[in-house]
Amino acid sequence: MGCIYDLSDGNRVGMDTLLKRVIDEDVRVVFLGEIHTSREIHDFQMEFIRRLYEKDSSITIAYEMFQQPYQKYLDLYVRGKIHEVEMLYKTKWHENWKYDIGLYRQTWIFARDKGVPLLAINVPKSFRDKAKRMSYDRMRKSEYLPPDLEPPDSAYIAQFKAMMGGHTNFDERTFQTFLKAMLIWDEAMAYAIARYVKENPNRRVVVLVGSGHVYNRLGIPKRVERMTKAKTLTVIPLTNLKEDIGKGDYGICW
Repeated sequence: MGCIYDLSDGNRVGMDTLLKRVIDEDVRVVFLGEIHTSREIHDFQMEFIRRLYEKDSSITIAYEMFQQPYQKYLDLYVRGKIHEVEMLYKTKWHENWKYDIGLYRQTWIFARDKGVPLLAINVPKSFRDKAKRMSYDRMRKSEYLPPDLEPPDSAYIAQFKAMMGGHTNFDERTFQTFLKAMLIWDEAMAYAIARYVKENPNRRVVVLVGSGHVYNRLGIPKRVERMTKAKTLTVIPLTNLKEDIGKGDYGICW
């Protein structure tokens, strides 16, 4: 399963410690940041979900990998009304996500077997492309974005520059366009989670999402907290323990 580190002090801990914190602190949303192609990280996600379910069966699995317009097909799949193949076809997995199904399918098979709800939190790329040309006022009135959407702050901009490998390859206009697109992505997914948390206050949500959306809490987590005041926890893949201290609640290595 790899190893887990507490990123408040850099000490190695076990899965039991991580789960105990989720339960004891009544964490409502757990973000499991991933490297999309890592089998080890996906195995960790599955183990975490399985072990958390044993302690609290009132969980929901939320996916960056599925887009919100196709939520009904996830519902039908969990209820046993459609086959996995039809669910993936109707949600346009091969068009919209494209990563190896085998890395993810253990989670939704578990969900179907246990009756665990699945939640689609992503938005169509066509919407992101359209929204990034909108004013912030107009964005706040759109279907997928929250009415309290905030422009990016200096910390978010700095982290985005680092993710893009610096600002040297783009002129300012191009950079701002990419930045706005990422902001829309984070705000939209956070809004989907926040709506669900408010409508389902007795459920914990486990979010499977790329680590760039949760690193340093600057993408989705801080936005969910802004919208809900709910307690959240982040787990990120470790690249360098010393540098990643404080950038999440826990880090995993393999």
